[in-house]
Amino acid sequence: MSGTEVDPLLLAAIETVKLEGRFDHNGNLAIYKLPDGDGGGSYEIAGINDKYHPEEFKKLSELPAEERAKEAARYIKEYTSPLVSKLPKVMQAFTQDLAFNRGMGGATRFIQKGLNALKIKVDVDGKIGPKTLEAINKVHSRALMQAMSQAQLDYEYDLAYNDSSRKKFIAGLENRIRNRLFQFANS
Repeated sequence: MSGTEVDPLLLAAIETVKLEGRFDHNGNLAIYKLPDGDGGGSYEIAGINDKYHPEEFKKLSELPAEERAKEAARYIKEYTSPLVSKLPKVMQAFTQDLAFNRGMGGATRFIQKGLNALKIKVDVDGKIGPKTLEAINKVHSRALMQAMSQAQLDYEYDLAYNDSSRKKFIAGLENRIRNRLFQFANS
């Protein structure tokens, strides 16, 4: 071993790339045309879409295909850092993936809803302030990550209930949420 330590959040971001990405026949990240109703714009590369991440999407799309995964992972880590860096280490990889999947405000709301489900009352305002951070330390991290996952599932079900065009995404979202919990909450 070289003695160089690999950043665990960069490794986690590589796993997020694998969960989010579509790959070409050479195993490289492909540019994927999003289905109607997706909400992320027209195209994406590993979940980095042209609607919410237009500059990074453009940058990735201009890279040689074999360089996209490394850059996508770097971006995911950097993009989610303002939230993830404030959390206990045991929750960071899980929340990094969630924050990339549903945005920082969404991830924070799921943290807050998870805390409330665990009987630790906090305002659900999508802001990671001192009260939310203090509350996180009052619960078992694994229980909170499970409650956060349930909060996201409830949110996705509500979206599908209110917009029938979203129903086609439910099975994939259930798998995505379950995979996140398995992959990152067991570390």
